[in-house]
Amino acid sequence: MNKNVVTLFLGVLAVMLLLTVTKPAFADDIDDLLSKCDIAPKPEPYAMVYDYELSPETLMTGDIAVLTVTLKNMQEKPIEKELDIKRDKKGTSGYIVDVDTETRYTMDAYIKEAYIVEKDFKVYNKYISAGVIGPDNKVDLKYKLKAPAAEGIYMLKFVANIEDMNGKRSKGIRYFIPIQVSGAVNLLSMGISENEVNLEVINECLSDVDCVYVVASNVTGAEIQPEKVYLGDINAGDSAVVVFKVTNATEACTATFNAVFMHGTNKHESDPVYLKLPCSKQQLEEQSESNNAFEHQPASHVPASSSPSSSSSKLPGYGAVLAFSGLLAAGLLCLVRRER
Repeated sequence: MNKNVVTLFLGVLAVMLLLTVTKPAFADDIDDLLSKCDIAPKPEPYAMVYDYELSPETLMTGDIAVLTVTLKNMQEKPIEKELDIKRDKKGTSGYIVDVDTETRYTMDAYIKEAYIVEKDFKVYNKYISAGVIGPDNKVDLKYKLKAPAAEGIYMLKFVANIEDMNGKRSKGIRYFIPIQVSGAVNLLSMGISENEVNLEVINECLSDVDCVYVVASNVTGAEIQPEKVYLGDINAGDSAVVVFKVTNATEACTATFNAVFMHGTNKHESDPVYLKLPCSKQQLEEQSESNNAFEHQPASHVPASSSPSSSSSKLPGYGAVLAFSGLLAAGLLCLVRRER
């Protein structure tokens, strides 16, 4: 056989074999191929802590508070990817002339779970499957907390696990929130007299206190009016003065005063203040005279059953008066006889 004929036969056989094995590529195949290729990473939703708010703004020991954490999806809009492939008919990989494909990513962020790590604070709730945040949207997550019994600055750790709409885990959130626990409302004595008591109520908290009133209790040896004085709201760092009137005070007069107030939804009381109230000299003199009159009253009282002789014998100087009367009567009798 001629060498040229053999070469031609082998060439035709190779072309036929190539056409049998090779098949045209279509758009579906391209999409599948692109999904498996790392031409560019897929875009993901990006959620972050946008803001937070604590009510009350600062806490006192043992306070119940509400912490609101705002999450935002920082992706502004859905993302679209386009692909345009053009191949010449003479290409060895198929008969594709023009392929256009488009992929759309919604960018919705799915909140799988979100919670506060419970350490120093007591946390009453957490979120499981909390919903979806669309692009450029926000969501508020509220947590009920109880402050510890010791003052200080605490760092609360917020954790959120985020997924895309295909269930693929996205970038999670770990965020620390500082919270200060401190402050008190105290009473300061500004002046005490026999007629009134002046007290200053000082708000040493970093936030306002509401429904403040001062109460007088355990009062002995006097009357204090009114027993309760309402002051209303006192701003952070401010103070207010309250006056109590004192009447009928005795030598041993004491009273206890304390302030009651609201801090958010929490009711508190200040440390009690014990005061000894002075008594005026006039009141002491009137009290002394009253006591003396009371002591002499039984001595001047004569029982109805007593005889005249017994009662008369108790009078001071009765014997001398009786003797003098006898002498006077005898003298008069002698004088009458001489005149006769």
